[in-house]
Parts: sequence; C-alpha cells; structure tokens
Amino acid sequence: MKATGKVGQSYFFDYLGLERQENDGEAVVLSVGLADSHLSETDKVASGLFYTMLDAVIGTAVSEAGGGFVVTTDLHVQILCNDVSRLFICKGYSSQAEGKSGSGRGEVFNSEGRLVAAGMAAFKLLK
Repeated sequence: MKATGKVGQSYFFDYLGLERQENDGEAVVLSVGLADSHLSETDKVASGLFYTMLDAVIGTAVSEAGGGFVVTTDLHVQILCNDVSRLFICKGYSSQAEGKSGSGRGEVFNSEGRLVAAGMAAFKLLK
C-alpha cells in the first residue's frame, strides 16, 4: 500500500469524530459530537470515549510543551457523570515537560459546561 500523504490526525480520531480546536491559552482543546457508537449497552457514554479524549488532549499539551512526540506511561481518569450530552469539550494542560518525561492534567465538560470527567497522565518524551 502506498502512502498518499501526511496524516493530519489518526484514523481512530476520525472514526470517533474527535476534532482538534484552537488552543484556549495554554489549554489544548478537543471536541466530539455524540454518536450512537459512543454509547454503552445501558445508553450511557462509554468510558473509553473520555479516556481517549483525555489521553489525546493531555498528550498533545505535553508534546507541545516538550517539543517532541510522547508515549503514555500512566493515565488516571475519574468519570463523574457519563450521561448523554450532544457535545463534549476536553481541555488539557501540561504540568511539566523536561528531559525525557512529562505530565499533565485534563477535564471533559458536557454541552452545558458541567465537568463530567477529569484525568492526569505521565508520558515519556521522545526527542
């Protein structure tokens, strides 16, 4: 298979419908409109959506601050509410990025601005 060009974001992002937004100050911002594929068998938002958003947004913040690619080494997520919302906005911040490691934090908000999930992560910086 021949490569057709540079990939702007992963195909997994496209599959989930994740969209990178303009940074909000030091925060990296990611959004997603809710789709049926994001729901669990109990019609709640599947936790994997929040995990993926937080990993991506925190990792991007650390990557930008550290000036290199990152690999997730640890991710902790607290889901406060997984009720259906038409839109979720995720913001991620770098706490530190120096040497070969970095860390950060992030939050996911529903369309009404309510905090629905939060997380912290550590990364290996690849420079």
